[in-house]
Amino acid sequence: MRAVLIVFSLWIPILCASWTAADTNTDRFLIDFRDAQSIEQHRPILAAHRGGVVTEKSSECSLTAIRLAAKLGYDLVEVDVQRSRDGVPIVFHDNTLDKACGREESVSELNATDLEQIHYLKGDDKIARLETALTICRDLKIGVMLDLKAGRESRDFLESIDALIVRFKLENASISFSGSDQARMHLKHVRFTPTDDEMRRLRAGESIDLSNRFWFGLPSRLLDDDITKLHKARALIIPAINTFRYPADKHKELARRDVERLTKAGVHGFQIDSVYFDLFTK
Repeated sequence: MRAVLIVFSLWIPILCASWTAADTNTDRFLIDFRDAQSIEQHRPILAAHRGGVVTEKSSECSLTAIRLAAKLGYDLVEVDVQRSRDGVPIVFHDNTLDKACGREESVSELNATDLEQIHYLKGDDKIARLETALTICRDLKIGVMLDLKAGRESRDFLESIDALIVRFKLENASISFSGSDQARMHLKHVRFTPTDDEMRRLRAGESIDLSNRFWFGLPSRLLDDDITKLHKARALIIPAINTFRYPADKHKELARRDVERLTKAGVHGFQIDSVYFDLFTK
């Protein structure tokens, strides 16, 4: 079981190297959310926000960022999913390409084969299909936190994502906080956050089984006795520790306090920006 390191003097250098999608990692084990022992071995579970480890040479949602997350020991990587014009799941954060790629088009205006030829402004990566990203996740044994940016109401699109999750044997290592009714219905091999009704019942003191759920959100949204009740309901608890949630001039100190407090309270892990990785030992 990993420990939380509440010091700032230690930083693990990030080395950008040259990898291929065929790389494998035989030294780590893919988390299995069905298995209590696997969850315990991975605690604190760390999910890399923004599509992996973002550096000067690795754009968010790039394949390099995903590989870096696996190399550093993250258990999950957040994967933002857009829909191309021809209905293919694409790994990309924004709806438009201007900020990350310097182009005026939207993801939804281009076919997948065209998107795959577009370079990011940072680094050497091109935009990738979800299929390509999940190949890397499988080979490097890193789980997936899906953020559906588009297509949440499309049955065909959602079922194509679910089929990829199964194809790459990630069904026990995939979660999502994009819990539309359609997503919950058609992403059959993905764990979701509790519904509003489930949280209402939990907080009202009802006995409820949330063993197939994970709580996700801001630390401030966890009520005083939520953690105890979520543990009793067998739900995972993974708060978000993101830079934009805090004042810029003191984000690191406030994040450290939240990590320390929530770890002592019993959360299972965190979704974090890579700037906070040095708060944890791996």
